[in-house]
Amino acid sequence: MPFPFFQDMLVLARQVQADPGFIVGPIAAFFGFILNFLFNLVYALNPNNSLGFAIILLTIVAMALMLPLGIKTQKSMTKMQQLAPETDKIKAKYGDTKDPELRKKMNAEIQGLYSKNKVNPLGGCLPMLIQMPLFFALLYIMQQSFLYVGTLSDIYYGLAEAVHAYPGYMAVVEPLAEAYIPDAWIRNGLEIGRHIQGFVDANNVQIGPMSYSAAVEIVGGNYINLTNSSHLARVLNRFYAEDWNVIVTQFPNAYADPIRTLLVRKDSIEVFFGLPLLENSGMRWPGVIIPFFTVLTTVGQSWLSQLVNKPKDDRAKTQQTIMMVVMPLFMGFITITMPAGVGLYWIFSNLFRLIQQIFMNAKQGIKFRLPFMKSSEADA
Repeated sequence: MPFPFFQDMLVLARQVQADPGFIVGPIAAFFGFILNFLFNLVYALNPNNSLGFAIILLTIVAMALMLPLGIKTQKSMTKMQQLAPETDKIKAKYGDTKDPELRKKMNAEIQGLYSKNKVNPLGGCLPMLIQMPLFFALLYIMQQSFLYVGTLSDIYYGLAEAVHAYPGYMAVVEPLAEAYIPDAWIRNGLEIGRHIQGFVDANNVQIGPMSYSAAVEIVGGNYINLTNSSHLARVLNRFYAEDWNVIVTQFPNAYADPIRTLLVRKDSIEVFFGLPLLENSGMRWPGVIIPFFTVLTTVGQSWLSQLVNKPKDDRAKTQQTIMMVVMPLFMGFITITMPAGVGLYWIFSNLFRLIQQIFMNAKQGIKFRLPFMKSSEADA
């Protein structure tokens, strides 16, 4: 990887994540519940590609919930465009004054004009601000999918139990797990995991709830204890195909065969027409199609919005052009470092907004026109 920062971002994105917090957490729980409901509907019809179709349905539900706000925002932007001549008159009245008091009066007049016509100049930012917590909530859901999708929970806990069944699992799994666990968690969790496993091996006993509770009390904070099934499942949820290949290769067949059976079932759910949804998109095939279509659909959505909010001067046109380039590239970069399932959500949410924008533009008499088309061609 030629860029160390980019490589660090990919490594960080692959790690097991801490709890999402009091803002994103409830949103993740709400949409995780909806995702599980939609997944069960899809899975009942056909298990193959079921997680991908469930994400697409979740996107439609989320966009439908925000549709009234989107329509209101579109109307507000149109009114602002209609009021542009009057705001230009107010600005011309005060000129390029640097006087703070005069500028304060000018801004008050413009704000009064907006209030009189019930226009919110910041309305265009609201859909994005509302969508960002959902975006991060979905990111956490994709990073810990088994916490929300019941069928995947059964599979990952089954994999954890199948791994634990092999007495020598720690020597194989621990080196793989360290790539997905933050350093502080490794210092806390893997160290105590080694002590517990050593005690179990030396004394040929099972780990009881009291000893595990004592371990939790001693360590505290975030940690990973690979001897605990729920902790191991969180790590296994981040494993790539090459990690699983190491496990099934190094485990004896008697222990590897149950794992292989569960992996076939897991992949039929998580892989969407060849695209692993829980793995970071990265810059390799087929994951690279996610950032590509993210950039493409973001450009399309920004361009359609521009037809409504046309800049009046060269400076505004330049700023708008820069945003049409920078924003899609930024979102493309972000989706490279995130699970492909998050990128799938972003692409279909862009497509939803594209369709919404086309209908809203048509309702306002704005013709659909590709950038290379002349006005006469669009109006024909």
